[in-house]
Amino acid sequence: MNQNGDFVDDTLLTTILPGVQVGPNHRLGEIDQGRAGPTIVLSGGMHGNEPAGVRAIQRILATLRGDNAPVAGRLLGLAGNVGALRLGVRYTDRDLNRSWDLASVTQLRATHGHTAEDVEQLELLHAFDDAVAHARGPIVHLDLHSMSADGVPFIVVCDHPQSIQLARDLCLPGIAGLEKAIPATTIEYFTTLGHIALAVEGGQHEAESTVDTLESVAWLLLASLGAIAWTTVPDLQERRDRLRARGLDVPAVKVTYRHGIAPEDHFRMKPGYRNLQPVHAGEVLAEDDRGPVRAPADGWILLPLYQAVGNDGFFIGSAATA
Repeated sequence: MNQNGDFVDDTLLTTILPGVQVGPNHRLGEIDQGRAGPTIVLSGGMHGNEPAGVRAIQRILATLRGDNAPVAGRLLGLAGNVGALRLGVRYTDRDLNRSWDLASVTQLRATHGHTAEDVEQLELLHAFDDAVAHARGPIVHLDLHSMSADGVPFIVVCDHPQSIQLARDLCLPGIAGLEKAIPATTIEYFTTLGHIALAVEGGQHEAESTVDTLESVAWLLLASLGAIAWTTVPDLQERRDRLRARGLDVPAVKVTYRHGIAPEDHFRMKPGYRNLQPVHAGEVLAEDDRGPVRAPADGWILLPLYQAVGNDGFFIGSAATA
């Protein structure tokens, strides 16, 4: 790897998407100019059917290198489930973003596991360990995701004062409680270690606008942390305006209900639901082998499931109180 974070030995690179190559330990690239500042870990594609985050990271790295922009601290871009990204599937053997609690990580380090995702997770752990070991300032993790439904993108806010403050700078609705409803994600891992962590759900999987949304959120994070100057962000005001327009009239929401599902349920979401759409108690949202699945309360529906794989049918949130 040269001083710009580019791999100089092509034999170390693996193509995971058209036009996207990844190096050892899932590295899409890094920028470290030796300046003091935060270590920012951007990850995308933790689910292999969510390539938009990988493409957003690739764009940011290419722009910063092309402009030779000053960067404080270290920026590390990582691809998540490399094998699943190549296949275009959510995962191969297990969900890579559901085993990041400290007990599972400790066991995996000791046993080295046996599934395809065990190998993926160990490689990512090497990258995370390296980021922590060489940090010259605060460590911040942003995990980039997309959704099977269309609708309003949002920021997953952890119960951490700095996470909450950073989320306010990112121009999208903040959703609290989702990290507890979906435990053992990478953001839980970083938060448990005492670092700052956020996730963003940027839009529908295949929509080109999702790449733009994820890229814009990541740019705003870099500038908010002082890693780059605000003037470095391409089309700054347009990006802010687009993000705010997408989340217009959506309040801060706290997740209050998760509808978990299993394959034997044969869960089928009713068509047409959008992320952060208002729903009413008793409304039929889906069906399974037991019959209609109704909303348990008034609120906003989050992440309605319109893909074949997953164990979260939907979530319901209520307006968060101060």
